[in-house]
Amino acid sequence: MGRALPSKGVRQDRRATARVLFCLRFTFGTLIIAYACFGCHASRSQDCERFVTSVNEVLSQIDRHVSAQDGGELTNVTDMRKLASLYETLGERIAGMHLSNPDLVRDANSYHAMVKMAAIAASQVAIALSVDDLEKAMAAQRQFTALVAEEDAVVQRINGFCGQ
Repeated sequence: MGRALPSKGVRQDRRATARVLFCLRFTFGTLIIAYACFGCHASRSQDCERFVTSVNEVLSQIDRHVSAQDGGELTNVTDMRKLASLYETLGERIAGMHLSNPDLVRDANSYHAMVKMAAIAASQVAIALSVDDLEKAMAAQRQFTALVAEEDAVVQRINGFCGQ
């Protein structure tokens, strides 16, 4: 098992983790809305349905993983490695979609880039924790939090496209 973060000096990092959890739940909810609206335009529906269904499946796994932790706080090596792995899975799903609509492809590519960087940041948190480098762990956590915060804008574009 991985080592846990010491409680001293981690309060700010726990708040960041709570914000990440909120972002994940918000994203999951907004993509469900996009899925409900995809049928409005048949020309887009196939790509939107495949994208949203696939992304929501992995996001629900991420949400379950984060929610299973005490207060949604991922503070040890094992939890962060699992989170990194789930983001890697999400990135692989997006990369393997072969979407046909150029607008959705553009937004999916943006989302894919963000997801890949989030997987790397989560992995960096795990690595730093494994060598008891709290400073690097917190820096990587801040990077992860910033990346996930970017997710909202991409999700809004996808919702806009699939909901039209």
